[in-house]
Amino acid sequence: MTAAARYVRLRFPPQTHGLAAVLTYVTVVVLCGAVPALTGGATFVLLFLFLRLVDDHDDGEADLRAGLAVVACLVLLLNLHDLQALAVAGGACAAALAAPLLPRRGVTHPVVLFVAYEVAPLLVFGYGAVTAGAPPMVAAGAAVLLWSAYEYWKFSRKLDEPGYVPFGLGLGGRLVAAAVLAGVAVLASVGLAVVGAVPWVLPVLVGAIAAGWVGSVRSWWRSGRRGAEWWSGLTFVLAVDLVVLLVGAVWGVWP
Repeated sequence: MTAAARYVRLRFPPQTHGLAAVLTYVTVVVLCGAVPALTGGATFVLLFLFLRLVDDHDDGEADLRAGLAVVACLVLLLNLHDLQALAVAGGACAAALAAPLLPRRGVTHPVVLFVAYEVAPLLVFGYGAVTAGAPPMVAAGAAVLLWSAYEYWKFSRKLDEPGYVPFGLGLGGRLVAAAVLAGVAVLASVGLAVVGAVPWVLPVLVGAIAAGWVGSVRSWWRSGRRGAEWWSGLTFVLAVDLVVLLVGAVWGVWP
């Protein structure tokens, strides 16, 4: 097995990370009332692989510059036909590379770092919406909805690792952040319904999901904070994805 294949298998498994990326891409496109495209889906997966490579390279796990260059070239080749999509994808790659420079230069404020580090994934979700040809308000709402679900995953995972303190937040701070992000997902879905992009049943269902997850967070916190639970990690992302796709199928994508 080559070093590249071994890296992908260990750090970006196709059956988990790759599948989640594909499902999320389809969800973003469906939210925008369009049909998924092969090049768009491939680019979306490659962009998340690029984010993983940047994280691992920044952590000093390996010299991954060659991998970063290869993935960036593939993104370029897949999007030469669409300059707008190429600009968003290129912006995501540039933002991902720029963010680690801040702590190296002494910037440690958690709010500044959060904004710097999360621009890249937000642009990745924006890429999916842009390739769907959605109006700006719809594209922004779809991107924020899926971005907030993705961020919920980042803050609620690794509950059994006390050393995991993203942006300096301990366990309590991370759970509060996850609850806030669940609320952001609800607000984004409401915004999509207000502009007529989705039926109102979607924000109702997303709100029910968020309430269930946040209620579980509160119950787990009060019971003594022991171990990981079903509501942590990718489950919120998958629940939002599946609800969007289910509602989209029932409504014939969108009216």
